[in-house]
Amino acid sequence: MIISILSCATLLAQDGIVFTFTCEGNQLKLNEMIYHSKRGLTYQVAQSQYFVSDIKVYYHNKSVKEFHNSYHYVDVEIPNTLKWIPAEDFSIQNADSLEFTFGLDSVQNRSYRFKNPPENLMFWPDYLGGGYHYMKTNILYLDQDQNINAFNCHIGRGQVYNADGEPIEYINNDFRVKIPIKRQDNNAVINLDISTMFDYPNAELFTDYRGIMNNQKAMKTFSENIKAGFEKTF
Repeated sequence: MIISILSCATLLAQDGIVFTFTCEGNQLKLNEMIYHSKRGLTYQVAQSQYFVSDIKVYYHNKSVKEFHNSYHYVDVEIPNTLKWIPAEDFSIQNADSLEFTFGLDSVQNRSYRFKNPPENLMFWPDYLGGGYHYMKTNILYLDQDQNINAFNCHIGRGQVYNADGEPIEYINNDFRVKIPIKRQDNNAVINLDISTMFDYPNAELFTDYRGIMNNQKAMKTFSENIKAGFEKTF
């Protein structure tokens, strides 16, 4: 299945920000075992969902449009999440770049703030720090014996554990991304390249993990790749 925001013509009628997904430089195809990691594994993408927040737009005249406390949920499988139209006036004419937080910052990331799906399905367990997932990207891959395995790249608050295995400190893994303005019609584009998430700057083996929600070192590693995945240009 090819995911295309162009199927929602009504959403594209107003200025805003559109969210796209690529993999290996082309439009992402879901549920097809056609992608190859730098560590030699073949994989397919089943889901990708994430939050962006605190969006800013920078203009050539040095002015800045800030959308304070803004947030948006993005889901590759839900077309109406693939465009954000702010309530305030917005134009990308003469815009230079845009900036956003990946995930929700420590102020916005409050448990139980979302009452309805799909946002409330992104909850992060309280014993792991609470709040919400910044991202869920789930894949299936072929191991060396050609068996199908799962890897869930779930990013949220990290944990520091004591000797008894109990969390004693929580780490916010949100980060800022600033990218040049790329236009699609009258919209700015935020694109995520999934292959970069797994290959650069850290080429990771999926076989080292099944899930990473209680592994701060792994979440930090994949967060570095996710940042590069947003910043990648073709």
